[in-house]
Amino acid sequence: EREASDVADCHAGIMPLPDNEVSRGKGAMKALQYMATGRPVVLSPVGVNAQIIQDGENGFLARSADDWVDALLALAKDAQLRARLGLNGRKTVEQGFAAEISAAKFAEVVERVTA
Repeated sequence: EREASDVADCHAGIMPLPDNEVSRGKGAMKALQYMATGRPVVLSPVGVNAQIIQDGENGFLARSADDWVDALLALAKDAQLRARLGLNGRKTVEQGFAAEISAAKFAEVVERVTA
């Protein structure tokens, strides 16, 4: 019920995942939710996360504990960095994951397999 407002209240979104078969099959829904609200994200480079995030452009990919600390400290210290990553993340969602785009991609796949 409060998920959207809770996400919007966060300063940054994090998605730590172990690199295993189960995690590699997960979607990036939580990351995309954060990005849609303009929040910067720090994600494990597991599965689709590594395809969505261009490290340092629309979020951070953290491979090690030091990477996590460095990324979160950088975000905590730099409002402009938070704003830039948040804006770029929002653009990523708008350009690749908005409902209209997802519906068109789905329709294309359905047409291809039913033709």
